[in-house]
Amino acid sequence: MTTLDRIQSNLRIARLLGRGLYYLATDLRDESNVTPATLVADTARKAPNRIAVLFEDQRIGYAEFDGLANRIANVFRSRGAVKGDVVALLMDNRPEYLATIIGLNRLGVVTALVNTHVVGAPLVHALAICKPKFVLVGDEHLANLHAIRDELPVSPDAILRYGDGGATKPDDLGVAFDPLVAGASTDAPPPVDVRSKDPMLFMYTSGTTGLPKAALIKNQRYLRAAYSFGRVLAELGPTDVTYVAVPLYHATGTMAAVGSAIATGGTVALRRKFSASQFWDDCARFEVTCFPYIGELCRYLLQSPTHPLERKHKLRVMMGAGLRADVWTPFVTRFGIPKVVEFYAATEGNVAIINLDQKPGMLGRLLPGQAVIAVDPISEELERDASGRMRRCTVGEKGMLVGRIDAVNRFDGYLDAKKTAEKVLVNPLGDGKDYFNTGDLVELHDEGYVSFADRLGDTFRWKGENVSTTEVSMVLNEHPGVIESNVYGVEVNGHDGRAGMVALVVSDGFDVAGFGTHVGGRLPKYARPVFVRLQRELQLTGSFKYVKTDLKKDGFDPSRMDEPLYVLDAAAQRYVALDRAVYETILSGGFKI
Repeated sequence: MTTLDRIQSNLRIARLLGRGLYYLATDLRDESNVTPATLVADTARKAPNRIAVLFEDQRIGYAEFDGLANRIANVFRSRGAVKGDVVALLMDNRPEYLATIIGLNRLGVVTALVNTHVVGAPLVHALAICKPKFVLVGDEHLANLHAIRDELPVSPDAILRYGDGGATKPDDLGVAFDPLVAGASTDAPPPVDVRSKDPMLFMYTSGTTGLPKAALIKNQRYLRAAYSFGRVLAELGPTDVTYVAVPLYHATGTMAAVGSAIATGGTVALRRKFSASQFWDDCARFEVTCFPYIGELCRYLLQSPTHPLERKHKLRVMMGAGLRADVWTPFVTRFGIPKVVEFYAATEGNVAIINLDQKPGMLGRLLPGQAVIAVDPISEELERDASGRMRRCTVGEKGMLVGRIDAVNRFDGYLDAKKTAEKVLVNPLGDGKDYFNTGDLVELHDEGYVSFADRLGDTFRWKGENVSTTEVSMVLNEHPGVIESNVYGVEVNGHDGRAGMVALVVSDGFDVAGFGTHVGGRLPKYARPVFVRLQRELQLTGSFKYVKTDLKKDGFDPSRMDEPLYVLDAAAQRYVALDRAVYETILSGGFKI
C-alpha cells in the first residue's frame, strides 16, 4: 500500500466513524424515540405514493404499507399484546413479513425471526426460548407446527395463521389471521413509548455451540446497521431500489438490506427465494440499484449461462459478506458492478469490519478496539501465558477475531445470560477491557487488513446457513446404530463454506440406508452431513473434547483413510460409497452435493 493509498483509506475510515458518531449522538441515543416504525411512518406521511415494496406483481406504496403495519398492530393490540411481549414469526419472504415487524415495533412488541428451515426438536427449542405470547405462521409453513403441535409453547388460540397469496386455508390448528387484519383499522394504534434502547427483534444464531440461541437486537442496533449501510456505505437515497432475495430471518436480509431502504425512504424489491435464472430479469423489471448478497449467491450467478440482461441493468452497488477473492474480480468485471461493499459482522456481536478499499478477498481493516489473538492450532483454544494473558497475532498469523466491549461497541447478548457470559473474554489483553469472542479465525495482513480463515468451535457455514455440530450430533446419536459421532465441516472445491462431515463409531450391522432415512427425516437439507466416515474409535483431547483438526485435513479424500467412506447423493437422497472415481467426480463438479 502506497502512502497515498494509506491516506485515502484512513480518510474513508474517519468518514465512516464520523458519520457513525453523529448518528450515535442523535437518533441512536438510548433515550431517542426514533425507531424503524417511526421512520416508515415519516416516509408514509411525506411521500405516501412512493413505492415501499415490490413483490411479484404487487406495487405497495408507503401509505398502503404503513396502513397494513397499523392493521397488524391493531389486531395484536386487540388480542392483548403489550410492550415487551414476543411474537414468533415463521414465514417466507413476502410483504406481510415486513409489515408484521414494523407493526409490532410500533407496539414495542419483539418479533422473533424463526429460521423457516428449522423443524422438529430444534423448532421446539427456538420457539420455547423466546417465550412468545403468539406465534404467527404463514400457511406455507403450517405443516412444521403440526409436526410439533403437542410440544408448542403456546395455546392453540395463540397460533395465528396468515394466508399466502390469499385467504387462510381452513385448519384445525390456531386462528385465521387474514380476516382479523382485513377488519382492522389502518389508523395508527395509540402511541406507545418505544425507545432506541428497547428490544426490537430476536434473531437466531448457532453461535459456537449447542442449539440455536436468540440474539437480542435493539432498535438502536437495527438502526445502526440501517444507517451505516443505507446512508453511509451504499449511499442510497429515496429513488434507490434494494433487491432482497436473502431470507428475512437473516441479518443481511432484515437489517442490512431492508434496514437500508427504511433508513433512506427507498424501495424494497422482495423475492421469496433467490433464483439465479431470474435474477437479471428481476433487476430489469424492478430497476434494481442495490443488491445485498451472500457470497454463495454471487458464485451461483457467475456460474450461470450468459443472460441477455446481465449488463443491461441499473445496479450501482452491492453489499454483503463472503465474496471470495476468486469470485470478486470476475463477477464485477462480467456484470459491470461499479461498487462492492464487503463487510464482516456477527448477528449478535459487536465486531464490524468494512472493506472500504474494495480489496478482493479481505474483510477490511481492523478498527480501533478490534484485535486478532493467538489460537492453539491443535486444540483450537485461545493461547494464554502463565499470567492468563493472551497474545496478539503478528502479520501472517491466523487467530481469533475479538472486539472490545465499551459504550459504543456494545454486546447486548442473548436471552440466556449464561450463553452471553460464555462469549465474553474478561481482560484477555491486560488492558482492563473485556472483549467479545467472535468465534471466527482470521488471517492478519499488512496495514491491519484481515481475511476470513475459518469458523472455530462447533459451527460451520454451508449453503448460506450456520450449522451447529452439537445440534447435528444430537440428532445423529438418536439413530440406534450410532454409538458416537464427531461432526465437522470440510472444504469442497468450487463451493462456499464447508460441507458437513461426520466421523461415526457404529454398532455391528450398521445400516447406512437406514441412517440416511433418519438424517433426511430429522435435519434440514443444509445441516445433513454430506460425507460420512466410519471409525473404530474417536480421538479425544486431554480435556475430553473431540479432535477435529486431523479429520479436517483428511477431508473426504479416500486415499487418506482406510475406513468406509460415504457421500450423500443429493439427487437420489441416499448415501453411496465414496471411492476414488466418485471423489474425482466431486472435484470436477459432476456430482451434485
